[in-house]
Amino acid sequence: MKPKYLFFSLIPFLILIFTSSCGTEPTVDKPKTDSTKPLVDGLESINQKLRENPNDLELYHKRAQYFINEKKYGEALADMNRILAIDSSKTSWILTAADIYFVAGKTQRAEQLFKRAVEIEPTNTECLLRLAQLDHFFKRYDSEMKLLDQTLKADIHNAQAYFMKGMVFKEIGDTSKAISSMQTAVEQDPDYYNAYIQLGIIYANQGNPIATQYYVNALKVNPSSEEALYNLAKFYQDINDFPAALENYTILARVNPKNFDAHYNMGVIYVEKLKQIPDGMKAFNLAIEANSKDPRGFGGRGKCNELSGKKQEAINDYKMALTLDPQFTFAAKALSSMGK
Repeated sequence: MKPKYLFFSLIPFLILIFTSSCGTEPTVDKPKTDSTKPLVDGLESINQKLRENPNDLELYHKRAQYFINEKKYGEALADMNRILAIDSSKTSWILTAADIYFVAGKTQRAEQLFKRAVEIEPTNTECLLRLAQLDHFFKRYDSEMKLLDQTLKADIHNAQAYFMKGMVFKEIGDTSKAISSMQTAVEQDPDYYNAYIQLGIIYANQGNPIATQYYVNALKVNPSSEEALYNLAKFYQDINDFPAALENYTILARVNPKNFDAHYNMGVIYVEKLKQIPDGMKAFNLAIEANSKDPRGFGGRGKCNELSGKKQEAINDYKMALTLDPQFTFAAKALSSMGK
């Protein structure tokens, strides 16, 4: 499994879109609540205020934001269209509407609105960065860079702009400039989690141990980050520092006992590298508990059973792995070697 990373962080639901386009999983902390009642009361409160003040456009904006948080984008868009039909001069309203259009897949309309926001406030860094994000999504890097330079002209200390420049350089293969831009981002904002993660990934891809320090810095910002813990443990695993890898996978498993990769990778280390079959068996059992639909867990446990002389148990595990994934060659080869 490749290291995961979080992409841009201006608007929570756009994070999901951008990270999905990169084949990654975002790790955005969501507010915790014991029930949905506070949210329902919030909506009822907004609706009551709207009944009392039906011409208050900001109340419609608040209700649209509520609907966005609930992923009710149709209702949110209806409110935003009502607002823009009356007043299309406020950039915060324009950006909200553009975000919803983007999520709805209407990127042309989203782009029109992002550009409109920039026209109204050409030095508004939020407007510039939002349009730059859209350019990045469509890999229009020249246009994105111009917007980022415009952002930095308005605010030379804007860490987000430096981070995004680093992402562009990374995408086009200019690693040295990517590193420089990311480092500038953390100089401007020492708590810039995403930049630490990206620096860790870049150095890890080079096999450079300095990657560990950037992952540690990310953990200082977010001590319970599964992403940073996984990347750190995986790097140690890749450089054959198995005690350090096991230590960090163990921490990750404490943070989230259902993290399949933590348990599975520990099982691989125990069995393939340290030849500690009982420990490997425990790890693979926990991996199966975490995700019983991933064939790798059964494949790993099957190997433990095979090495322990439990032939029938091994055959059962390998067959289960192939039931889950008929193309899982590891299990197919294992069964073939056992004459099954």
